[in-house]
Amino acid sequence: MLQKTFCHVKGISTDFEKKLWDRGIENWDLFIVRISELEDISKNKLDKIKNEIELSRKALAENNLQYFKEALPAKEHWRLSNLGKIGFVDIETTGLNKWSDQMTVLGIYDGVNAEIYVQGKDLQKAKDRLKEFDIVVTFNGKQFDIPFIEHHFSIKYNFIHLDLRYMLKELGYQGGLKLIEKEIGIRRDSNIQSIDGFEAVSLWYQYKRGNQKALHTLIEYNKQDVVSLKTLLEYYLENKKMKF
Repeated sequence: MLQKTFCHVKGISTDFEKKLWDRGIENWDLFIVRISELEDISKNKLDKIKNEIELSRKALAENNLQYFKEALPAKEHWRLSNLGKIGFVDIETTGLNKWSDQMTVLGIYDGVNAEIYVQGKDLQKAKDRLKEFDIVVTFNGKQFDIPFIEHHFSIKYNFIHLDLRYMLKELGYQGGLKLIEKEIGIRRDSNIQSIDGFEAVSLWYQYKRGNQKALHTLIEYNKQDVVSLKTLLEYYLENKKMKF
């Protein structure tokens, strides 16, 4: 998708980009080959696109995703999702306030393995683990998960952040993660299906009172959250492809 992209060029909107696609200029190569046909577009604009394509090719060859992160509108960062190292992230906490509540569990799924970090055990290890990813995918992470994580670890991450809450809203899906999963057809393990964020808090406190089984359940709940994010991203990308 990235080589079909023109809206990262300063002054080029997604509407103008679509007009290029409608004229059969669907990627950078075709633009260069057919630039002489675009007589109705100002030379200044054509030169700007041509110069940006040269810079973009260089950045892509160097896998410089930060270049495109800065150039693309934030809502178009999904176009980078097939590049770089991607991690699916979800946290559990004792409440919604990053200043007074605690992060209890942090899950990271790299598309193959899910790693669940637990407060009082190995949670601090997640701080550096997150630095390994070029792209992080969350659900409502822009409002909650990432600010909470950054506050807890006293760090500001520079990864590309894809928040499925807003991405799926483009496709008409609203509400919480579990509701959208049901609408799309994702089914969780039967022993986890009834658990929600409030129950996750209760499970943590049960564990703190000595119930090891409660921690196991909380870990499984978080693991299904992060694994589900990959499925939801794939669903989003497949639907976006239908429109482009």
